[in-house]
Amino acid sequence: MSSNLLPKEETNYRALYGKLFSGLLNQFGANYISEIEDAIQNSFLKSLKIWKQKDVPNNKENWLFIVALNDLLNQIKRQKENNNFSVEQIEDTSSISNETDLRLQTIIFISTLQSVSNHAKIHFALKNIFGLHTVEISDSTLINQEAIYKSINRTKKNIQLEFKGNEIDLNSITANQQAISIIEEIFYAVFNIGFDSFSENTESIVNEDLCLEAFALTKLLFNQYHSDSTSNLMAVFCFHISRISAKVDNGKLISFFNQDRKKWNKELLNLGFHYLKRPKTLSKFYLEAVIISKYMSVKFTQNDWNDIVKLYEMMQKVSQSPIVKMNYCFCLSKIGKTEKALEILSQIEKELPNEHMYLSLVKARILKEINPKESDDLFILVMNKMKQKIRKKYLIENELIRL
Repeated sequence: MSSNLLPKEETNYRALYGKLFSGLLNQFGANYISEIEDAIQNSFLKSLKIWKQKDVPNNKENWLFIVALNDLLNQIKRQKENNNFSVEQIEDTSSISNETDLRLQTIIFISTLQSVSNHAKIHFALKNIFGLHTVEISDSTLINQEAIYKSINRTKKNIQLEFKGNEIDLNSITANQQAISIIEEIFYAVFNIGFDSFSENTESIVNEDLCLEAFALTKLLFNQYHSDSTSNLMAVFCFHISRISAKVDNGKLISFFNQDRKKWNKELLNLGFHYLKRPKTLSKFYLEAVIISKYMSVKFTQNDWNDIVKLYEMMQKVSQSPIVKMNYCFCLSKIGKTEKALEILSQIEKELPNEHMYLSLVKARILKEINPKESDDLFILVMNKMKQKIRKKYLIENELIRL
């Protein structure tokens, strides 16, 4: 996707990207993935040039689909290919609309691929179903952008080799538990990118539309397969979404413990507890949901910090994510184990890109009471790199008071 799109426009295009990709993939098959990507990009660029306030079509999705479809047909004609159907047969599909949302079925298709690694499946889905940029995928997965780019291109080739130009019936594909786990990781990544964005284009920290897209597709997955792990992922999303309205107030970022709890959505909070299911074995999403519910308890006490530390220790048995370890370190500092927290942070640093922003913020916050000078130096380093105005303003007003 073009990085020149305006924030509000980009949100709309993200929501439409996966629908267009899924619809065209279902009609034309795996042999034309690159052409489908180009056609969608071209339709978006055309819309930016053609749509004016008075010229915006009533059905944007259908307009984009028709433009992308025609672009794709022209590409195929130029190539003079006849894989399993003639050009005349291809042209007949121009009358087909894109009314059915096939994103979940496409993600299921991606998750069940035999020739693609689990990490590559996630990268491919984040790019082609949610229209995310490589920099966003890199920040989420902690893998450098060049590796992400190569992974996505390899996946395209592997899909084409696996299906050898055969048609793909997305509606006939079902997911086993392994595939469901991959799909959950995809939705989890999308939600996290939307909920706590460091992008300078996300003025309010939260890309609410992206969060709700992940939430809606997760609900569809749960309704179809009724997996306890999906239910617990729903609980995580409900707890987080319930406090979006309190996260930013009058253009200012509000830290968790300073949020106005009256602004939290009680219905979503209750729905989170409804979806929370105790699993037979330890589960990352279950533990995360329990941790969030602890944070959101009415009277948060020191004992709650002790409980959360124990939960993070359990979490590390099922997840080796450095983000989980960083959160664990922050909680350790809250129960007086600052030295242990800093020791673990120094180990985590080796697993992350140089001067990782979130790690620097956690470390600076832990050092705030025991080494104010080093803490301020770290905050200043982060602030100088920070391009997001709302977060930079927060650092100046809340973390650099002594300056």
